[in-house]
Amino acid sequence: MPRLSELLLRSTLLARLRYWAGRKRRSLLKAIDPDTPLLERSLIRTVRRKFPWLPGGGDFPACLAADAFDMDGYFAQLSETYRPHANPFHYYEQFVDVVESSPLTAIRPLFELFAPGAEQRRVMGIRHDIDADPVTAVRCARHLAARGICGSFYLLHSAPYYGHFAHNLFLRNPQLRGWVMGLVAAGCEIGVHNDALKVYLEWGKDGASALETEIAWLRMLGARVRGTVAHNSGPTYGAENFEIFSGRTLWARQLTDRRGRALPLDNLAEAKLGLAYEGTFAKRKHRFDRDAAERFFADREAASVRSEAWMRRYLLDNPALDWAIDYQFWLVGKDSWVAAGRFADEELFEWQVDLDRVRQLVLRLPAGSRTVFVVHPEYVRG
Repeated sequence: MPRLSELLLRSTLLARLRYWAGRKRRSLLKAIDPDTPLLERSLIRTVRRKFPWLPGGGDFPACLAADAFDMDGYFAQLSETYRPHANPFHYYEQFVDVVESSPLTAIRPLFELFAPGAEQRRVMGIRHDIDADPVTAVRCARHLAARGICGSFYLLHSAPYYGHFAHNLFLRNPQLRGWVMGLVAAGCEIGVHNDALKVYLEWGKDGASALETEIAWLRMLGARVRGTVAHNSGPTYGAENFEIFSGRTLWARQLTDRRGRALPLDNLAEAKLGLAYEGTFAKRKHRFDRDAAERFFADREAASVRSEAWMRRYLLDNPALDWAIDYQFWLVGKDSWVAAGRFADEELFEWQVDLDRVRQLVLRLPAGSRTVFVVHPEYVRG
């Protein structure tokens, strides 16, 4: 049993940590941004040496140290994982050339994709889902800035590079601030890659609150967050991540977290969060077949961007979703794209096409169409 003096010191230490977390924005008390490493490390050494009874037997204060985020090991593993699928960065530069050089094209950030004034042009947006590689994401943003293009970049708040929970506190990677500032300096659009359902289902925390907190934190750094993009797909969690927003639930059902608590779908008001759009541009299918939708969402094993049948099902023949955009081009590997969409009575689906074929398809897109190119930076990190 700790002595009274130890209890008082514990209270003082935790109060000090909360002060660091909230000194710039009191609403962020639950998120610690370790931007004072010398003070942190001194405190952590003392705590770990003298007070192993603190929450987690010392793991909690250890998580505050920069060492807790082994980014050298992380990026080494990332390189190994994506080696079979990654293109050299020059490939990204060539892709931008393809999009930019197409005649009658307007390249816009996603928050302006549906703005008026381009009825006779092909309107296109470049969406970057930063699932794993923020370093290459910043490189992409800088390249676009040099070309005078505003791309859209979405940071995944559940990713190892971003942060993790230590008990009830969310700890951000100390390097995250620099990556965010790099994106801000490049002038790109910045949003959140929404993974609120993972926070609920796998971490047992409040996913809606986590999403709100990260939006506020990014804005504090100067990012004008106007939208989010749902991470993963419906089969991963039994619901789309965007279904936490009011009016976006696809059908009424009850999902529970690992403690049996009901997930609060249809819970967050986007307007109150200052959000103008959801960047998958998915919407409930007009002719909705609930039985087919439930079967599709229940088949988690089939869900893979490496499956032609599943990608066609997801992008073109989805039993639950239609799309407000006309076409989607997904980079899924080495010089390998999936193209899908509909415009008027014309249907498109092509599997594992190369960049030359993408160029041909882009030139055929009709005036007035809206297209989103989906790029995960880890696929152009070579």
